[in-house]
Amino acid sequence: MAKPRKANQARRHLTPRQVALAKRLLDGATITDAARDAGYSGKNLAQSGHQALKAIRLNMTELLDEIGLTERALIEKHLVPLLSATTTKVFQHKGEVSETRKVSDNDARLKALDLAFRLRGSYAAKEQETTGERGVKVVVIDVPRPKRSALENRAPSLPVPTYR
Repeated sequence: MAKPRKANQARRHLTPRQVALAKRLLDGATITDAARDAGYSGKNLAQSGHQALKAIRLNMTELLDEIGLTERALIEKHLVPLLSATTTKVFQHKGEVSETRKVSDNDARLKALDLAFRLRGSYAAKEQETTGERGVKVVVIDVPRPKRSALENRAPSLPVPTYR
């Protein structure tokens, strides 16, 4: 029988099922498929997978620190070199390569930064929009009022309904 953990004692390592779930997700599987392949059982595989991912996220900062991927190390060793990432563009005419150019790979840079900071939990939490904070646009048109005498002398264009 396993010893119960204290509530404030954090689990430092991932379980084999959590590792398998993460590997399947990295291979492009859905949460449901990854949970099934990792050995989670039950009717609600998507929910089980989501809960396992939540547990992984809680441990992610500690795990990254243990293997030397602190925020400073991520920036200095991995992200700064990506700031000079390049890709080769190939131009062709009538099926033959006419020219190649090296250009900066901004997509790789952006994805690497986004992934690293999401894993670290470095983004600020998104605020929930409340329904009471919606605005109303008011348009004021400055049109002069017609003279009262012109309104009184005019015959009504629509019949006025009478109720009995």
